Amino acid sequence: ISFIHKTGMPDFDTLAARADADPAWLMQQVFEFCDFRFYKPYTQMLDMSRGIEWSRWCVGGTTNVVLNCLDRHRGTPVWNQVFLEWEGEDPQQRRTLTYAQFDAEVCRLAAALQSLGVQRGDRVGLYMPNLPETFIAFFAVLKIGAILMPLFSGFGPQPIVSRLNDGQAKVVLTVDGTWRRGTPGQMKSVLDEALVDVPSVQHVLVLRHLGDAIVCPMTPGRDHDWASLVAQQPSDLPTAEMAADDAAILLYTSGTTGKPKGCVWTHVSFLGSMVTRDMHICADFKPTDRFFFMSDMGWMVGAMCACVPSYFGGSLLVAEGTPYFPDTGSFWRLV
Repeated sequence: ISFIHKTGMPDFDTLAARADADPAWLMQQVFEFCDFRFYKPYTQMLDMSRGIEWSRWCVGGTTNVVLNCLDRHRGTPVWNQVFLEWEGEDPQQRRTLTYAQFDAEVCRLAAALQSLGVQRGDRVGLYMPNLPETFIAFFAVLKIGAILMPLFSGFGPQPIVSRLNDGQAKVVLTVDGTWRRGTPGQMKSVLDEALVDVPSVQHVLVLRHLGDAIVCPMTPGRDHDWASLVAQQPSDLPTAEMAADDAAILLYTSGTTGKPKGCVWTHVSFLGSMVTRDMHICADFKPTDRFFFMSDMGWMVGAMCACVPSYFGGSLLVAEGTPYFPDTGSFWRLV
């Protein structure tokens, strides 16, 4: 209702008709209503001169997902509020990060990636379960203008090989392993097997999550300890100013009906459609809300979990493991 009033339309049907006839007008209304941030304003909202299949949005404008999801809250009361609550399969395992604490870790990891030679446009694989560091990594990659390649944490070697080779990934962020139904599961060793056939990967950053519960061999020169490398980095770092239609995420389809296809999300596209229009205007997500979706960073929902609450100054619940361990009531207790 508030959005309809903002557009000056008398009712939803009139709004829908106007939006269908002029999508550029609709997105202009959405960006104004949701306070979308740009470093440099765009000169043209929508350019379809090359055909509808090659449409360009916010031509001439510069922005960044991190500008809209984290940097916008600096100096506001939101900065010291809780952003992320994490719980392991064992409910006694809990961590909480405020926006300020979360951003400091994003900056440190972003600087660590730069120390490994990651530059704008480089592809960075993310092969991790649901941990706070998974979401820190999501924003750290985008902050420096690199392109994130999320990988499902349950993948075996071959799906990883096909995606990393197709995207020509330079670096992969991973973890020693994860808990699932009370059992430690290998992830680093699965990645090691895959990387035998992925020559483009130069560095692997490894988070020690399970510690002594699992063996985690490290390849000298290629593998780096996450905690050690990040600890050396500054807690503040400028966010890269990117063209609005620069690639931000390279997310692959499941591959169930053929070769996995890489879908390119830009710095303006996902925020402009799913986050602002769908989740705020249509679903009414507000700063007082908490977002929870028990999925994996390897699917589209991972980006939703990262961006929806952070854009609006809300909070995020993250849970590792399965929703029915140690009993079938675990999911509802978590909620």
